[in-house]
Amino acid sequence: MTDFFQESDFQKEKEKEKEKEKEKEKDNIFIEEEEEKLLLKDKQKEIKNSSKDQKPIIKHSKRKTTFFSNVFLNLKTILTPISENVKSTFLTEFEDSFGLDHPTFYQGTYKEAFRFAKESSKFFVVYLHSSDHTSTSDFCLRVLTDENIIAFLNENFIFWGESIRHPSGFLLTNKFFVTTYPFMAVVSTNTRTRSQVVKIFEGQINADQLMTGLISALEENASAISEQRIQENERRSIRQIREQQDREYQESIERDQERQRIEFEQEQLQRIERMEREEKIKRKREKKEGQMLELEQKIQNLKPEPDPKTEEGVIRLRVILPDGDKISRCFKKDWEMKSIFDWVDINSNKTLKPNKYYLVKNYPKTTFSDKSVTFGDAKIENGDSLMAIKK
Repeated sequence: MTDFFQESDFQKEKEKEKEKEKEKEKDNIFIEEEEEKLLLKDKQKEIKNSSKDQKPIIKHSKRKTTFFSNVFLNLKTILTPISENVKSTFLTEFEDSFGLDHPTFYQGTYKEAFRFAKESSKFFVVYLHSSDHTSTSDFCLRVLTDENIIAFLNENFIFWGESIRHPSGFLLTNKFFVTTYPFMAVVSTNTRTRSQVVKIFEGQINADQLMTGLISALEENASAISEQRIQENERRSIRQIREQQDREYQESIERDQERQRIEFEQEQLQRIERMEREEKIKRKREKKEGQMLELEQKIQNLKPEPDPKTEEGVIRLRVILPDGDKISRCFKKDWEMKSIFDWVDINSNKTLKPNKYYLVKNYPKTTFSDKSVTFGDAKIENGDSLMAIKK
């Protein structure tokens, strides 16, 4: 029974510790949208009031008017993205004052840097720069330019900095309850929606002290980092699997579309070829029918063969066809040569196509193609032989 009560008391103490941790977590530093809006409104009111009090001075000072206008505009654009091609004003001023040897500053807003650190499963280090503080120059020249500090920060953290003269830096001084400078905070990204401060460095500090503090922050929160990396790896694996599935699905769709396209093109090609064949057959049939009609018309129009015994001006002609066959018939000398061409068309046994041949007389060598001249004009005599030669 005693063990039971001891165990019960232990559970109660454990629950109390959890509640304390929750309360402590609530007291930690968070960047929330609503708080930003409230601070932004307060700052705008301060600027507006200060502008009213200094109207006589601002009226004659274009530089001061520009300063307050820029502050007001910058307050509206706090934590907005920085162009990839443009360095922040703070980084430019920092390098002008202290050189190029320093930890790699993340170029972007506080939220973007925090999100990148979370995605990288690393802690997030925030540096707030006060150029007016007496310890700042020494800290920048002796600590932030130390090669060990630079290497350690670049390897294990996402480093972000801002001047407190900038509206976003000024807001963060309130968020982190900054009391003195130099100021650095190590922020855990192992939360879903909010950032949690795990280490703060304030005031004069040397490189060894900063290194010890950074190592301590990593060691004390090693399990959290490990858990975050495991979770991030799981999310990455799930995302990669989903992306792979999406790619395979898209590739499958594209293959189906390509197959359908090929089938459609083949069907179209076959349809066109079929139509061309049908059209060719149709033209051939129509041509043949036309030739038959033309041949029938020639048969009907061909004048009867004259009888040389009873009629005058009759001549007998012989035509040698391309296949060697010989045909002969009587014509009258005053008939046009069309009559002999029509007669050859009728009796050539399809060895000649109409209008595709000449009639040639060997002696004297004469070629006849004009169908409108008469035999007499063409000087064709009785008993002449003509050869039908294809064009």
